[in-house]
Amino acid sequence: MKLGVKTFESENFLKNFENLADFFEIQAIQTNDYSFLKKFSKPIIIHAEHRGSGVNPADKKINKKNLESINFARNLADKTNAKKIILHPGFLSDGCAKEHALNFAKSINDKRIIIENLTKPGGLCSTPEEMKEFMKLTGFGFCFDISHAIVNALVLNVDYKKIIKEFLKLKPIHFHIGGQNMDSKIDNHYSFTDKRSNIPIKEILKLFPKDAEITLEVTTNIEKTKEDLR
Repeated sequence: MKLGVKTFESENFLKNFENLADFFEIQAIQTNDYSFLKKFSKPIIIHAEHRGSGVNPADKKINKKNLESINFARNLADKTNAKKIILHPGFLSDGCAKEHALNFAKSINDKRIIIENLTKPGGLCSTPEEMKEFMKLTGFGFCFDISHAIVNALVLNVDYKKIIKEFLKLKPIHFHIGGQNMDSKIDNHYSFTDKRSNIPIKEILKLFPKDAEITLEVTTNIEKTKEDLR
């Protein structure tokens, strides 16, 4: 397995993991300057902006903004030789539709893009069945977020192990995992050592393929993240 750490813009954060992490995941925010990434030799993975940045591929009304966002991520991937660009497929709300998200995804001709499973209510690709359909219609790969799957298992009142195993059948090519309260209906991004996290991390990791590439979506605290890697 290969383990990576994630940052939005912190050069100092990455410096602390040059000799610890196998790769870096970068959240590509358009207002940030990522020229500092040239200083690092680690493989880079790009994560495109999502709803927190006002982006939603399922919302046709902001299609221009959605395109600017994914193109920024693609350009950053070009500059850093990133082989993966993680994209949230979108959320359903007033005026939004799965068809809009699919049309948006199909309009992007980039084999580096992989789709992340989201959370209910509203998040697209939140079940294995939905992800399978989206992958088939777009040709994109799959980034498996474990916390999102656990949240959805709770919302749907199904066994989290079952939903994880069904997602794994889709052969994800990247993984996200972080500290999680198993009774929470939101993804927490806790440190694994946080007392609020009770995710059975060892049990879940045993289900992963041996060559899995996993980004730790945990705290931004440097020392706690070092402990999470250990």
